[in-house]
Amino acid sequence: MKKILLSTALLSLTLLNAATTQEIKDEAKTAIVKLKTTLQTELKANMKKGGVQQAAVFCSNRASDITHAVNISFANHAKIRRISLKPRNSANSPKSDERIVLEQMQKDIDNGKKLKPLIVKQIYKDTYKVYKPIFINKGVCLKCHGNTQIRDAKAYKIIKQNYPNDRAINYKMNDFRGAFVVTIVKK
Repeated sequence: MKKILLSTALLSLTLLNAATTQEIKDEAKTAIVKLKTTLQTELKANMKKGGVQQAAVFCSNRASDITHAVNISFANHAKIRRISLKPRNSANSPKSDERIVLEQMQKDIDNGKKLKPLIVKQIYKDTYKVYKPIFINKGVCLKCHGNTQIRDAKAYKIIKQNYPNDRAINYKMNDFRGAFVVTIVKK
């Protein structure tokens, strides 16, 4: 009888954890879609308006503000940012725990493993970080993130003026670029 009760309790806990994990993933997806869609829409509009150079100005001047505005919309229970092992903007440098996750992602990719679409890490009792990998999956990305043969020289001059320590270059198609990371506090 004790074994049955223990098994039932463990199954209930597992189901509860699965439900909590799905809720966390759903919240993270909402934040990721909101930021990604907003940034992509603005980036495309700027590309259409003034080409790669205008897009570089937009990214340098507005991407951080847009991220901040998206975070405000989540009323402090979720915070999203973009992180990379090769950041352009130092604000996108990973924290130590985030660096470990990004390094593991890169290691898995290097070993031919396919990354999960979302990776959930519990940080504290009620705090989670959800990671969504970002890949270079459009040729236009290489106009600012590629090598010297592909990069737009005028756009990169704008970038270097704003980010003299830029490391977000020399990527190729399908390279791992970094991740969206959403910190969620469940109360």
